[in-house]
Amino acid sequence: MHITFNAPEYRSDGTFASAAFEFDGSEETGWTIWRNGTEYLNLGPGYAAVDVDQCGVCSTDLARAFLPFPLPQVTGHEILGRDAQGRRVVLEINASHQARNVDSECVFCRQGLERHCPERLVLGIHDLPGGFGPHVLAPVNSIIPLPDEIPSSAAVLIEPLAAALNAVEMVKPKAGERIAVLGPRRLGMLVVAALAAYRKAHGIPFQILGFARHAHLLELSREFGADEGIEVVGEGESMTDTLADVVIDTTGNPKGLELAIRIAGREVHLKSTHGQPAVGLSHLTELVVDELSIAPYAAESLSGRRGAWLAAVNPPAGAGDSILRGDPMSVFDRLQVHAGNQLPRADVAVVDSAELVDAVIRPSSEHQQSLVRPRGEIQIMAGSSSMHPSPLLQAVADRGLRLSSSRCGDFHAAIDLLRRNENLRQVGDRLVTHHFSNASMNEVFRVARASECLKAVVTQ
Repeated sequence: MHITFNAPEYRSDGTFASAAFEFDGSEETGWTIWRNGTEYLNLGPGYAAVDVDQCGVCSTDLARAFLPFPLPQVTGHEILGRDAQGRRVVLEINASHQARNVDSECVFCRQGLERHCPERLVLGIHDLPGGFGPHVLAPVNSIIPLPDEIPSSAAVLIEPLAAALNAVEMVKPKAGERIAVLGPRRLGMLVVAALAAYRKAHGIPFQILGFARHAHLLELSREFGADEGIEVVGEGESMTDTLADVVIDTTGNPKGLELAIRIAGREVHLKSTHGQPAVGLSHLTELVVDELSIAPYAAESLSGRRGAWLAAVNPPAGAGDSILRGDPMSVFDRLQVHAGNQLPRADVAVVDSAELVDAVIRPSSEHQQSLVRPRGEIQIMAGSSSMHPSPLLQAVADRGLRLSSSRCGDFHAAIDLLRRNENLRQVGDRLVTHHFSNASMNEVFRVARASECLKAVVTQ
Protein backbone atom coordinates (compact mmCIF):
# COMPACT_ATOMS: atom_id res chain seq x y z
CA MET A 1 0.00 0.00 0.00
CA HIS A 2 1.23 3.49 -0.82
CA ILE A 3 -0.39 6.56 0.77
CA THR A 4 0.70 10.15 0.16
CA PHE A 5 -0.60 13.25 1.90
CA ASN A 6 0.29 16.60 3.41
CA ALA A 7 -0.19 17.20 7.12
CA PRO A 8 0.45 20.03 9.62
CA GLU A 9 3.48 19.37 11.81
CA TYR A 10 3.86 20.81 15.29
CA ARG A 11 7.28 22.45 15.74
CA SER A 12 9.37 23.28 18.80
CA ASP A 13 8.50 26.97 18.55
CA GLY A 14 4.82 26.12 19.09
CA THR A 15 3.68 26.70 15.51
CA PHE A 16 2.55 24.43 12.68
CA ALA A 17 3.91 24.05 9.15
CA SER A 18 2.90 21.64 6.39
CA ALA A 19 5.03 18.62 5.49
CA ALA A 20 4.67 15.92 2.81
CA PHE A 21 4.33 12.29 3.99
CA GLU A 22 4.29 8.87 2.39
CA PHE A 23 3.33 5.56 4.01
CA ASP A 24 4.80 2.52 2.19
CA GLY A 25 4.14 -1.05 3.29
CA SER A 26 1.53 -3.34 4.80
CA GLU A 27 0.27 -4.77 8.07
CA GLU A 28 2.17 -8.01 7.42
CA THR A 29 5.55 -6.66 6.25
CA GLY A 30 5.81 -3.37 8.13
CA TRP A 31 5.95 0.22 6.96
CA THR A 32 8.37 2.94 5.95
CA ILE A 33 7.29 6.52 6.59
CA TRP A 34 8.81 9.20 4.38
CA ARG A 35 8.79 12.89 5.28
CA ASN A 36 9.53 15.53 2.62
CA GLY A 37 11.19 12.83 0.51
CA THR A 38 13.48 11.60 3.30
CA GLU A 39 13.10 8.35 5.25
CA TYR A 40 11.58 9.29 8.59
CA LEU A 41 10.57 6.12 10.44
CA ASN A 42 10.68 2.36 9.91
CA LEU A 43 7.91 0.38 11.58
CA GLY A 44 7.65 -3.36 12.00
CA PRO A 45 4.51 -5.36 11.21
CA GLY A 46 1.24 -4.95 13.08
CA TYR A 47 0.13 -1.49 11.89
CA ALA A 48 -2.90 -0.80 9.70
CA ALA A 49 -3.79 2.37 7.82
CA VAL A 50 -6.79 4.32 9.13
CA ASP A 51 -8.41 7.38 7.56
CA VAL A 52 -9.04 10.15 10.10
CA ASP A 53 -12.51 11.72 10.29
CA GLN A 54 -12.08 13.85 13.42
CA CYS A 55 -9.48 14.49 16.11
CA GLY A 56 -10.00 16.28 19.42
CA VAL A 57 -7.58 18.86 20.84
CA CYS A 58 -6.56 18.24 24.45
CA SER A 59 -4.28 19.92 26.98
CA THR A 60 -1.47 17.47 26.17
CA ASP A 61 -1.56 18.67 22.57
CA LEU A 62 -1.40 22.29 23.70
CA ALA A 63 1.61 21.51 25.92
CA ARG A 64 3.36 19.37 23.29
CA ALA A 65 6.42 21.66 23.08
CA PHE A 66 7.21 20.85 26.73
CA LEU A 67 6.97 17.07 26.43
CA PRO A 68 10.13 14.94 26.26
CA PHE A 69 9.62 13.61 22.71
CA PRO A 70 11.20 14.71 19.42
CA LEU A 71 9.72 17.46 17.25
CA PRO A 72 8.53 18.24 14.62
CA GLN A 73 5.66 15.75 14.61
CA VAL A 74 2.11 15.40 13.33
CA THR A 75 0.27 15.49 16.66
CA GLY A 76 -3.27 14.62 17.78
CA HIS A 77 -4.37 11.42 19.51
CA GLU A 78 -8.15 11.67 20.23
CA ILE A 79 -9.04 10.06 16.91
CA LEU A 80 -12.28 8.98 15.26
CA GLY A 81 -11.56 7.35 11.92
CA ARG A 82 -12.49 4.78 9.28
CA ASP A 83 -10.78 1.42 8.80
CA ALA A 84 -10.20 -0.39 5.49
CA GLN A 85 -13.77 -1.69 5.58
CA GLY A 86 -15.17 1.82 6.02
CA ARG A 87 -16.28 1.19 9.60
CA ARG A 88 -16.14 3.99 12.18
CA VAL A 89 -13.32 3.22 14.63
CA VAL A 90 -11.55 4.77 17.60
CA LEU A 91 -7.86 4.20 18.31
CA GLU A 92 -6.05 3.38 21.52
CA ILE A 93 -2.77 5.23 21.33
CA ASN A 94 0.01 2.98 22.68
CA ALA A 95 1.81 0.95 20.01
CA SER A 96 3.13 -1.86 22.20
CA HIS A 97 3.97 -5.40 21.09
CA GLN A 98 0.58 -6.54 22.37
CA ALA A 99 -1.23 -3.73 20.55
CA ARG A 100 0.56 -4.69 17.32
CA ASN A 101 -0.25 -8.39 17.86
CA VAL A 102 3.38 -9.44 17.43
CA ASP A 103 5.26 -12.10 19.39
CA SER A 104 7.62 -10.69 21.98
CA GLU A 105 9.45 -11.56 25.17
CA CYS A 106 8.50 -8.14 26.56
CA VAL A 107 7.75 -8.68 30.25
CA PHE A 108 5.66 -5.49 30.39
CA CYS A 109 3.29 -6.72 27.66
CA ARG A 110 3.18 -10.20 29.23
CA GLN A 111 2.22 -8.81 32.65
CA GLY A 112 -0.68 -6.63 31.48
CA LEU A 113 1.36 -3.42 31.36
CA GLU A 114 1.33 -3.06 27.58
CA ARG A 115 0.46 0.65 27.87
CA HIS A 116 3.86 1.01 29.57
CA CYS A 117 5.89 -1.13 27.18
CA PRO A 118 9.36 0.53 27.05
CA GLU A 119 9.54 -0.05 23.28
CA ARG A 120 6.14 1.44 22.48
CA LEU A 121 5.53 4.42 20.26
CA VAL A 122 2.55 6.65 21.04
CA LEU A 123 0.16 7.84 18.37
CA GLY A 124 0.41 11.59 17.89
CA ILE A 125 2.73 12.01 20.90
CA HIS A 126 5.87 9.91 20.46
CA ASP A 127 7.07 9.53 16.83
CA LEU A 128 3.94 8.03 15.25
CA PRO A 129 2.16 10.65 13.10
CA GLY A 130 -1.18 11.58 14.67
CA GLY A 131 -4.72 12.55 13.94
CA PHE A 132 -4.27 16.17 12.84
CA GLY A 133 -3.24 14.60 9.54
CA PRO A 134 -5.69 12.76 7.25
CA HIS A 135 -4.15 9.28 7.68
CA VAL A 136 -2.49 7.37 10.52
CA LEU A 137 -0.85 3.99 11.03
CA ALA A 138 -2.47 2.39 14.07
CA PRO A 139 -1.59 -0.84 15.95
CA VAL A 140 -4.04 -3.49 14.75
CA ASN A 141 -5.31 -4.45 18.22
CA SER A 142 -5.93 -0.80 19.07
CA ILE A 143 -8.48 -0.27 16.28
CA ILE A 144 -11.90 -0.56 17.93
CA PRO A 145 -15.13 -0.50 15.87
CA LEU A 146 -17.98 1.59 17.24
CA PRO A 147 -21.60 0.53 17.77
CA ASP A 148 -24.14 2.43 15.69
CA GLU A 149 -25.89 4.00 18.70
CA ILE A 150 -22.85 6.08 19.66
CA PRO A 151 -22.89 9.31 17.61
CA SER A 152 -19.66 10.60 16.13
CA SER A 153 -19.93 13.73 18.30
CA ALA A 154 -19.44 11.50 21.37
CA ALA A 155 -17.12 8.99 19.71
CA VAL A 156 -14.38 11.58 19.20
CA LEU A 157 -14.32 11.99 23.02
CA ILE A 158 -13.86 8.30 23.86
CA GLU A 159 -10.09 8.62 24.45
CA PRO A 160 -10.45 11.34 27.15
CA LEU A 161 -13.59 9.68 28.55
CA ALA A 162 -11.64 6.45 29.02
CA ALA A 163 -8.90 8.43 30.79
CA ALA A 164 -11.52 10.05 33.04
CA LEU A 165 -12.99 6.67 33.97
CA ASN A 166 -9.51 5.38 34.78
CA ALA A 167 -8.96 8.28 37.19
CA VAL A 168 -12.24 7.59 39.01
CA GLU A 169 -11.49 3.88 39.31
CA MET A 170 -8.08 4.66 40.82
CA VAL A 171 -9.45 7.19 43.32
CA LYS A 172 -12.25 4.85 44.46
CA PRO A 173 -14.54 7.41 46.16
CA LYS A 174 -15.79 6.39 49.59
CA ALA A 175 -19.17 6.98 51.19
CA GLY A 176 -19.50 10.47 52.65
CA GLU A 177 -16.45 11.90 50.86
CA ARG A 178 -16.23 15.16 48.95
CA ILE A 179 -14.57 14.58 45.56
CA ALA A 180 -13.49 17.78 43.80
CA VAL A 181 -12.60 18.21 40.14
CA LEU A 182 -10.23 21.13 39.69
CA GLY A 183 -10.45 22.71 36.25
CA PRO A 184 -13.59 21.16 34.69
CA ARG A 185 -13.03 21.94 31.01
CA ARG A 186 -11.87 19.53 28.26
CA LEU A 187 -10.97 16.55 30.43
CA GLY A 188 -12.30 17.76 33.76
CA MET A 189 -15.92 17.89 32.61
CA LEU A 190 -15.62 14.24 31.53
CA VAL A 191 -14.19 13.40 34.97
CA VAL A 192 -17.29 14.99 36.55
CA ALA A 193 -19.48 12.86 34.27
CA ALA A 194 -17.46 9.74 35.09
CA LEU A 195 -17.80 10.40 38.84
CA ALA A 196 -21.57 10.77 38.46
CA ALA A 197 -21.76 7.52 36.49
CA TYR A 198 -19.60 5.71 39.08
CA ARG A 199 -21.79 6.97 41.93
CA LYS A 200 -24.93 5.76 40.20
CA ALA A 201 -23.49 2.39 39.22
CA HIS A 202 -22.04 1.58 42.66
CA GLY A 203 -24.64 3.27 44.85
CA ILE A 204 -21.97 5.04 46.93
CA PRO A 205 -23.15 8.34 48.42
CA PHE A 206 -20.40 10.91 47.89
CA GLN A 207 -20.43 14.56 46.83
CA ILE A 208 -19.03 15.84 43.54
CA LEU A 209 -17.64 19.38 43.48
CA GLY A 210 -16.55 21.39 40.46
CA PHE A 211 -13.87 24.06 41.05
CA ALA A 212 -13.52 26.61 38.22
CA ARG A 213 -12.81 30.29 37.54
CA HIS A 214 -15.76 30.92 35.24
CA ALA A 215 -19.50 30.86 36.00
CA HIS A 216 -20.41 29.03 32.78
CA LEU A 217 -18.03 26.18 33.67
CA LEU A 218 -19.53 25.90 37.14
CA GLU A 219 -23.02 25.71 35.65
CA LEU A 220 -21.94 23.12 33.07
CA SER A 221 -20.22 21.01 35.73
CA ARG A 222 -23.56 20.84 37.56
CA GLU A 223 -25.23 19.74 34.33
CA PHE A 224 -22.63 16.97 34.01
CA GLY A 225 -23.32 15.72 37.55
CA ALA A 226 -21.58 17.96 40.10
CA ASP A 227 -23.58 18.65 43.27
CA GLU A 228 -21.91 22.01 43.77
CA GLY A 229 -19.84 24.46 41.74
CA ILE A 230 -17.23 26.51 43.61
CA GLU A 231 -15.62 29.58 42.05
CA VAL A 232 -11.83 29.87 42.21
CA VAL A 233 -10.78 33.52 42.53
CA GLY A 234 -7.19 34.38 41.63
CA GLU A 235 -4.96 31.48 42.64
CA GLY A 236 -7.47 30.32 45.27
CA GLU A 237 -5.74 32.20 48.09
CA SER A 238 -9.01 32.77 49.96
CA MET A 239 -10.02 29.10 49.90
CA THR A 240 -9.71 27.22 53.16
CA ASP A 241 -7.51 24.16 53.50
CA THR A 242 -8.84 20.61 53.01
CA LEU A 243 -12.11 21.61 51.35
CA ALA A 244 -12.37 18.13 49.85
CA ASP A 245 -11.19 14.62 50.65
CA VAL A 246 -9.94 14.01 47.10
CA VAL A 247 -9.02 16.55 44.43
CA ILE A 248 -8.63 15.43 40.81
CA ASP A 249 -6.42 18.03 39.11
CA THR A 250 -7.18 18.45 35.41
CA THR A 251 -6.03 22.06 35.09
CA GLY A 252 -2.86 21.49 33.07
CA ASN A 253 -1.37 24.27 35.19
CA PRO A 254 1.37 24.07 37.86
CA LYS A 255 -0.56 26.59 39.98
CA GLY A 256 -3.56 24.30 39.85
CA LEU A 257 -1.57 21.51 41.46
CA GLU A 258 -0.43 23.83 44.25
CA LEU A 259 -4.06 24.60 45.05
CA ALA A 260 -5.05 20.93 44.82
CA ILE A 261 -2.40 19.99 47.38
CA ARG A 262 -3.65 22.61 49.80
CA ILE A 263 -7.36 21.81 49.62
CA ALA A 264 -7.13 17.97 49.47
CA GLY A 265 -7.50 15.89 52.61
CA ARG A 266 -6.48 12.33 51.71
CA GLU A 267 -5.45 12.36 48.03
CA VAL A 268 -4.62 14.44 44.98
CA HIS A 269 -5.05 12.63 41.67
CA LEU A 270 -3.00 14.22 38.90
CA LYS A 271 -4.15 14.08 35.28
CA SER A 272 -2.12 17.02 33.93
CA THR A 273 0.69 16.39 31.43
CA HIS A 274 1.89 19.93 30.84
CA GLY A 275 5.61 19.13 30.83
CA GLN A 276 6.56 21.98 33.18
CA PRO A 277 8.20 21.95 36.63
CA ALA A 278 5.70 22.15 39.49
CA VAL A 279 5.70 22.06 43.31
CA GLY A 280 9.49 21.73 43.42
CA LEU A 281 9.65 18.75 41.03
CA SER A 282 10.76 18.58 37.40
CA HIS A 283 9.30 15.26 36.23
CA LEU A 284 5.63 15.26 37.21
CA THR A 285 4.54 14.78 33.59
CA GLU A 286 6.67 11.65 33.41
CA LEU A 287 5.17 10.54 36.74
CA VAL A 288 1.72 10.74 35.13
CA VAL A 289 2.93 8.90 32.01
CA ASP A 290 4.12 6.03 34.25
CA GLU A 291 1.04 6.31 36.54
CA LEU A 292 3.22 6.51 39.65
CA SER A 293 2.15 7.54 43.15
CA ILE A 294 3.85 9.49 45.92
CA ALA A 295 2.93 8.49 49.49
CA PRO A 296 4.22 8.63 53.08
CA TYR A 297 6.79 6.03 54.09
CA ALA A 298 5.23 2.85 55.51
CA ALA A 299 7.65 0.13 56.60
CA GLU A 300 5.05 -2.63 56.29
CA SER A 301 4.52 -1.82 52.62
CA LEU A 302 8.01 -3.09 51.80
CA SER A 303 7.14 -6.64 52.83
CA GLY A 304 7.35 -8.96 49.86
CA ARG A 305 8.11 -6.14 47.41
CA ARG A 306 11.26 -5.14 45.53
CA GLY A 307 12.39 -1.94 47.19
CA ALA A 308 14.94 0.75 46.33
CA TRP A 309 16.17 2.48 49.48
CA LEU A 310 17.63 5.88 48.58
CA ALA A 311 17.00 7.79 51.82
CA ALA A 312 19.98 8.80 53.95
CA VAL A 313 18.85 6.83 57.01
CA ASN A 314 19.30 3.07 57.07
CA PRO A 315 16.43 0.76 56.09
CA PRO A 316 14.62 -1.05 58.92
CA ALA A 317 16.15 -4.18 60.39
CA GLY A 318 14.97 -7.32 58.64
CA ALA A 319 14.13 -5.53 55.41
CA GLY A 320 15.77 -8.42 53.56
CA ASP A 321 17.69 -8.91 50.34
CA SER A 322 14.90 -7.42 48.22
CA ILE A 323 15.93 -3.90 49.32
CA LEU A 324 18.56 -2.34 47.04
CA ARG A 325 20.67 0.62 48.15
CA GLY A 326 22.75 3.11 46.19
CA ASP A 327 22.29 6.08 43.90
CA PRO A 328 19.27 5.93 41.56
CA MET A 329 21.19 5.11 38.39
CA SER A 330 23.24 2.31 39.97
CA VAL A 331 20.10 0.77 41.47
CA PHE A 332 18.34 1.04 38.09
CA ASP A 333 21.27 -0.74 36.40
CA ARG A 334 21.28 -3.53 39.01
CA LEU A 335 17.58 -4.10 38.47
CA GLN A 336 18.22 -4.79 34.77
CA VAL A 337 20.59 -7.67 35.54
CA HIS A 338 19.06 -11.16 35.69
CA ALA A 339 15.54 -9.77 35.79
CA GLY A 340 14.22 -12.90 34.09
CA ASN A 341 10.42 -12.87 34.12
CA GLN A 342 10.34 -10.05 36.65
CA LEU A 343 9.89 -6.43 35.68
CA PRO A 344 13.35 -4.81 35.76
CA ARG A 345 12.07 -2.16 38.16
CA ALA A 346 11.49 -1.66 41.87
CA ASP A 347 7.96 -1.83 43.25
CA VAL A 348 8.63 1.01 45.66
CA ALA A 349 11.43 3.54 46.24
CA VAL A 350 12.03 5.30 49.57
CA VAL A 351 13.49 8.82 49.32
CA ASP A 352 13.94 11.90 51.47
CA SER A 353 14.32 14.79 49.01
CA ALA A 354 12.70 16.36 45.95
CA GLU A 355 15.89 15.74 43.97
CA LEU A 356 15.61 12.00 44.65
CA VAL A 357 11.96 11.94 43.62
CA ASP A 358 12.96 13.36 40.24
CA ALA A 359 15.88 10.94 40.00
CA VAL A 360 13.61 7.97 40.68
CA ILE A 361 11.15 9.06 37.99
CA ARG A 362 13.90 9.56 35.40
CA PRO A 363 17.33 8.33 36.61
CA SER A 364 18.90 9.06 33.23
CA SER A 365 18.34 11.73 30.60
CA GLU A 366 19.20 9.14 27.96
CA HIS A 367 15.95 7.16 28.29
CA GLN A 368 12.33 7.61 29.33
CA GLN A 369 12.31 4.89 32.00
CA SER A 370 11.65 5.08 35.72
CA LEU A 371 13.47 3.23 38.47
CA VAL A 372 10.02 2.28 39.82
CA ARG A 373 7.65 0.03 37.89
CA PRO A 374 4.58 1.51 36.18
CA ARG A 375 1.86 2.09 38.80
CA GLY A 376 4.54 1.76 41.48
CA GLU A 377 5.11 4.04 44.44
CA ILE A 378 7.63 6.57 45.70
CA GLN A 379 7.55 6.86 49.50
CA ILE A 380 8.68 9.93 51.42
CA MET A 381 10.65 9.78 54.67
CA ALA A 382 9.66 12.61 57.00
CA GLY A 383 12.02 15.03 58.68
CA SER A 384 14.35 16.13 55.90
CA SER A 385 14.91 19.86 55.48
CA SER A 386 15.61 19.30 51.78
CA MET A 387 11.90 18.63 51.28
CA HIS A 388 10.87 22.18 52.17
CA PRO A 389 11.14 23.55 48.59
CA SER A 390 8.36 21.12 47.62
CA PRO A 391 4.89 21.80 49.06
CA LEU A 392 3.83 18.40 47.76
CA LEU A 393 6.47 16.48 49.69
CA GLN A 394 5.82 18.55 52.80
CA ALA A 395 2.12 17.71 52.60
CA VAL A 396 2.94 14.03 52.12
CA ALA A 397 5.33 13.98 55.08
CA ASP A 398 3.34 16.24 57.43
CA ARG A 399 -0.30 15.43 56.59
CA GLY A 400 -0.08 11.96 55.11
CA LEU A 401 -1.38 13.22 51.76
CA ARG A 402 -1.12 10.83 48.84
CA LEU A 403 -0.58 11.85 45.20
CA SER A 404 -1.71 9.36 42.56
CA SER A 405 -1.79 9.69 38.80
CA SER A 406 -3.20 8.10 35.67
CA ARG A 407 -3.30 8.67 31.93
CA CYS A 408 -4.89 6.28 29.40
CA GLY A 409 -7.99 4.25 30.13
CA ASP A 410 -10.00 1.30 28.85
CA PHE A 411 -11.80 2.24 25.61
CA HIS A 412 -14.16 -0.70 25.93
CA ALA A 413 -15.31 0.55 29.34
CA ALA A 414 -15.93 4.02 27.88
CA ILE A 415 -17.87 2.58 24.93
CA ASP A 416 -19.94 0.42 27.28
CA LEU A 417 -20.76 3.44 29.43
CA LEU A 418 -21.92 5.40 26.38
CA ARG A 419 -24.06 2.49 25.22
CA ARG A 420 -25.79 2.29 28.61
CA ASN A 421 -26.15 6.02 29.24
CA GLU A 422 -28.32 7.76 26.68
CA ASN A 423 -27.83 11.16 28.29
CA LEU A 424 -24.06 10.84 28.20
CA ARG A 425 -24.20 10.08 24.47
CA GLN A 426 -25.01 13.76 24.01
CA VAL A 427 -21.69 14.75 25.62
CA GLY A 428 -20.16 15.93 22.35
CA ASP A 429 -23.02 18.29 21.60
CA ARG A 430 -22.60 19.87 25.03
CA LEU A 431 -18.81 19.90 25.34
CA VAL A 432 -17.45 20.56 21.82
CA THR A 433 -17.71 24.29 21.17
CA HIS A 434 -15.44 24.72 18.14
CA HIS A 435 -14.89 22.76 14.90
CA PHE A 436 -11.99 23.42 12.52
CA SER A 437 -10.28 21.98 9.47
CA ASN A 438 -6.63 20.97 9.73
CA ALA A 439 -5.71 23.76 7.31
CA SER A 440 -5.68 26.25 10.18
CA MET A 441 -3.89 24.51 13.05
CA ASN A 442 -2.20 27.69 14.31
CA GLU A 443 -5.68 29.22 14.65
CA VAL A 444 -7.00 26.00 16.23
CA PHE A 445 -4.45 26.15 19.03
CA ARG A 446 -4.95 29.86 19.59
CA VAL A 447 -8.70 29.38 20.05
CA ALA A 448 -8.34 26.13 22.02
CA ARG A 449 -6.32 27.98 24.66
CA ALA A 450 -8.99 30.68 25.07
CA SER A 451 -11.43 30.58 27.99
CA GLU A 452 -14.46 30.59 25.69
CA CYS A 453 -13.40 27.28 24.11
CA LEU A 454 -14.37 24.17 26.05
CA LYS A 455 -13.34 21.61 23.43
CA ALA A 456 -12.07 21.99 19.87
CA VAL A 457 -12.30 19.24 17.26
CA VAL A 458 -10.42 19.11 13.95
CA THR A 459 -12.35 17.58 11.03
CA GLN A 460 -10.63 16.26 7.93
